[in-house]
Amino acid sequence: MTALAKYFGITTAVLALAVSAAAKDIPQSTTDHQSLSPAIAELQSHLDAKTAKVGDVVTAKLTDSVQVAGVELRRNTLLVGHVVEVEPSENNGASKIILTFDKAQPKNGQPIAVKATIVGIYPNGFVVGLPDLNPGLKVQQEDSGVHGTSLTSDVQSDTSGVLSGNRNVHLAYGTEFQFALAPAAVAATTGN
Repeated sequence: MTALAKYFGITTAVLALAVSAAAKDIPQSTTDHQSLSPAIAELQSHLDAKTAKVGDVVTAKLTDSVQVAGVELRRNTLLVGHVVEVEPSENNGASKIILTFDKAQPKNGQPIAVKATIVGIYPNGFVVGLPDLNPGLKVQQEDSGVHGTSLTSDVQSDTSGVLSGNRNVHLAYGTEFQFALAPAAVAATTGN
């Protein structure tokens, strides 16, 4: 019995070491706090659930320069996204637009892959502080009556945000989006 006990003891120790070593190869966090940068950008066209189509390009221009993982995105850089899903209102019912912003286009430069999560949506000039950006941030912004649109987003989601309203979602030119920006490499390592 003693030999059998030693065998199981050694096997258990080897198994524990193997599991510990394998765990070190798995990424420990999906997005760290330092990889998220706050940004504000203005919508460069109107957006309407009645006329939007899946694949439509949507752009928002940065109002200030921002650093994303050591890369400076200068003021007026365009954040480029597209409509992923759209459900127009039927019979004055609810509508929804799902957006993904995945590229920054500097004025005179090459496009840069980014992961942009919408963390706030406000009329132009409406000053509101940015939320605390963290890897677990989930946003549920209710319709304030100012623009008639609610926002749901999650920093860990593949999309930038879900816009919904009791009637057709309609955002005017210049509507301000608050973003949490991260390098696309962070999103790629997390499955986003």
